[in-house]
Amino acid sequence: MVLCGQLASAHDFERTQVTLTFARDGSFVLDVANDAAWLEHRLIPFRGAEGVGGRESFADRVVLFVDGREVRPTSVERIARPARPEPVEATPMTIYRMRGRLPASAQSLRWYYGLPIDPYPLTIRRADGRILVEEIAGDAWSRPIDLSGQFTTRSLGSAGAITAIAGLLLIPLAIRLATRR
Repeated sequence: MVLCGQLASAHDFERTQVTLTFARDGSFVLDVANDAAWLEHRLIPFRGAEGVGGRESFADRVVLFVDGREVRPTSVERIARPARPEPVEATPMTIYRMRGRLPASAQSLRWYYGLPIDPYPLTIRRADGRILVEEIAGDAWSRPIDLSGQFTTRSLGSAGAITAIAGLLLIPLAIRLATRR
């Protein structure tokens, strides 16, 4: 049993971890972390298409499919994280941080990351405070993930709306009073 436990933990060379964090306005931060050596090796076939630091080719391996349409990140940043002392983490990790925005009306998300083979967790931190963790089966699409009810659009609020309506109704009265004088 001890040997099997060690074999199971030694198998995950990728160490993939994905965290998708949403803000109320629909903006998101997507962190995709992998073992640095493994990721460098997996990106070799895409080197001809990559830009500075491989950001463009990496971003092409990630798909956010929202309400039937692909949403692309507006920025991609590569972050190298040094290794921590044993036994937590013996090798460095590379994190690709992508930022973007979803429409406030977004209802459903399907996720795909085309590099890993092993299962990995996708952690979603919703803007309303809920945290969802989906287990993704390696090179596979996620199930539909509910996004509804967490985004807000900018509005005047009820007090602002009442003030605007009252102001519009008072304009003719102000014009009438100004013309009488």
